[in-house]
Amino acid sequence: MKVKNLFLAIVIPALTACSFNRESAPSRFYTLTTPSVQQVRGPSKITNVSIENVSVPQSVDRPQIVVKQSDSNMVTVSEFDRWVEGLNSALPVAISENMNMYARNISARAKRFGSDNTKYIVSVDFVRFETEIDGKITIAAWWTVSNNRGDVLVQKKTTLTADTPDDKYGDPDYDAIVSEQSKLIARLSYKIADIISELK
Repeated sequence: MKVKNLFLAIVIPALTACSFNRESAPSRFYTLTTPSVQQVRGPSKITNVSIENVSVPQSVDRPQIVVKQSDSNMVTVSEFDRWVEGLNSALPVAISENMNMYARNISARAKRFGSDNTKYIVSVDFVRFETEIDGKITIAAWWTVSNNRGDVLVQKKTTLTADTPDDKYGDPDYDAIVSEQSKLIARLSYKIADIISELK
């Protein structure tokens, strides 16, 4: 009986400490960034663009950052590494800011900040937004450019990849992962801006 009581006296505080540590671990929050880029195109005429109807797969449409195991169907949802804002809200802003930084002749706004004199409307449907541990970050999106009457002028699919960063222990480096995702989104934004700049 004394041995059993001693065992419980050791185990219960240990379990309580483990539970406390898990519950008190601070969450880390991340946001998409807009990489610096040299501007192209001339400033002769400003084209107003509205970024609308941006969607991501349901698997990543959550506060937690999701990563996929290499050569596996298993995914990991990180409880302590989270988006500060939902991707469906953050992506239109990131795309518009990237386009503005890249092209002098474009004034892009997310729909919620749109204006009445919009000339072109951009919709982006991300069909892949994956991060594979020990593999690749992949974004694939169907995107369209329409005029302000709703006529589709351009429809394309773009797929971009980058190597997935990890830390010195081989675990996901979420800060570096979000940085690489931001660069891929910027590259997609530049492609859209180039197409819009060629439209009459």
